[in-house]
Amino acid sequence: MNVITTFREKQYKKRITFERKVLRELSLNGLKTEFNKLFFPFFQYSLLFQDEIQDTSIDIAIEAYLLGAEFSRFGYHGESIESIKQRSEQAEKRLSDTLFEYWQFWSYAPDQILESLHMCCEAFVQRWWSEGFEKGQRRYKMRLH
Repeated sequence: MNVITTFREKQYKKRITFERKVLRELSLNGLKTEFNKLFFPFFQYSLLFQDEIQDTSIDIAIEAYLLGAEFSRFGYHGESIESIKQRSEQAEKRLSDTLFEYWQFWSYAPDQILESLHMCCEAFVQRWWSEGFEKGQRRYKMRLH
């Protein structure tokens, strides 16, 4: 008897395999140092310990990294970076807003500090999206996808 698989199952398995391969190139120490560089000034306003905030921020950075790697195939096929950024803008904004809302919920910072925190959250997500995009594009160019 033959096993019948659907297109969605095959697509899901291919996506998971690609994500696993791309995640092998991601350094957890690099994530932690980047997090500490960017968010260290905001810890004085935080009610949580640094570890909990760091874990959530790293989770969101990994999601942004995978999002960038996923959209790198469009760059491989010749689409410009501006149009690719425009395609992923909504998902990227959702990630940065999620990170900012998490920080906002657990901190007691004044409004002026929250504005700069929001910009840091956006920069953090954009940086890891770009990193994932570059690594994913490199994998596509070397035909490792």
